[in-house]
Amino acid sequence: MNSDHFVQNSVSPAYRPLDWAQKLALIGVLLLPILVLFKRVPAEVAVGVTVLIALFVAIRRRDFSWLAQGWVYAAAALSVILLVLSPFSVNPANSALSAVLAFRWPVFAAALIWLFSRQPDTLVWFERAMLAVIVFIVLDTFLQYAIGRDIFGHVPNSPVRLTGPFEHPMVGTFTDRVWFIGLAVVWFAALRWRELWALLAIAGMSAVGALFLFLTGERAALLTYLLGSGLVMLGVMIHHRRWRMPLIGLLVVLGVAVAGVAITQKEMVHRSVDSTVHTIGHLDETVYGLNFMTAFAEFEAKPWTGVGTREFKAYCDTYLPAYKARYDTMGFDGAVIHPHNFYSGMLAEGGIFAFVIFVAMVLLLFAKVIGDSIRHGVPMQAYFGSAVLLTTFWPLQSTMEYFNGWTAAVIWTGVAWSMARARAA
Repeated sequence: MNSDHFVQNSVSPAYRPLDWAQKLALIGVLLLPILVLFKRVPAEVAVGVTVLIALFVAIRRRDFSWLAQGWVYAAAALSVILLVLSPFSVNPANSALSAVLAFRWPVFAAALIWLFSRQPDTLVWFERAMLAVIVFIVLDTFLQYAIGRDIFGHVPNSPVRLTGPFEHPMVGTFTDRVWFIGLAVVWFAALRWRELWALLAIAGMSAVGALFLFLTGERAALLTYLLGSGLVMLGVMIHHRRWRMPLIGLLVVLGVAVAGVAITQKEMVHRSVDSTVHTIGHLDETVYGLNFMTAFAEFEAKPWTGVGTREFKAYCDTYLPAYKARYDTMGFDGAVIHPHNFYSGMLAEGGIFAFVIFVAMVLLLFAKVIGDSIRHGVPMQAYFGSAVLLTTFWPLQSTMEYFNGWTAAVIWTGVAWSMARARAA
């Protein structure tokens, strides 16, 4: 199947009469980007309702085949091992509950994939809605930067941290997790008309994204964005070879333009560039380095059982006084709530078994996205889908908490899109 056929499927849904269930599904996917991105409670509700509906339908039809996937089995095994190890936790009841509830997010992703596969129109409309939300977030954030407040009256969290339409300075982090969904929509829509238009569109949107993330002041999000963008551009150069040199030239021109704008913002350069270089060079002196060292100390203390799901802070504050004292001197009230890295967090809180299962789950996600994209003859989707996964699962970054419901809703929505679009190609 060629890319033109994929483009046609991805941008032109089949218009046909819809029954009430289909209409409800369309409304749901149109609202999904808003529900999962902007507020914690709506995100939790969206996940919970989706999971309950999917399970209800599966039970009535006696069909759980949509859960029969390797990465779902790995996610289930992760919850099971964390549950089994919960009696060894600092707080067994809390760890057990967190372990069980964590499985709802993979089920949510699997349910979305099933919906998108059964009703392809819902995938198309979800993509359009997500692109519209991304455009709104970027414009609203630029407005906040320009006049000091966004359309809702939100002011920057600090001179170097924007919030956009969010109430907290995480607009870059959340947008980064879904950016490559919008980029893929733009790429394949433009490719339907002309390769040149697609190249111009993807380069221009990537430049806007880089400037946007630079201005938010979110360093980790900017770095993973650049990593994902580099992967996508590599895919373009491999699979559209005749445009390799023009694309490189265009990226250089746009890069110089973005750098020219950015360099006039001295505070932001210090925040996004200078402080990033300093942090990497003096990692052991920063809270990020302390997080890694504390996580490893907890792993050394309990390598087989871990300290318990979501008990990173409690264990450190109780049993690692030297590390707690270092957090105190940095202005924290004891340790931070979580290790700010999925991999060190799994080692610390779940031990070696949870870590191995988590890594296996991540590898299975990548394998599924890449394999389905190649099998369906659309290799570029492998790059877009992998870029979405990299923004979350790249190991060398400071991340949000894996067991946080709001965070997980955004992450697993991106996971669902990556696999559903690869399968629908």
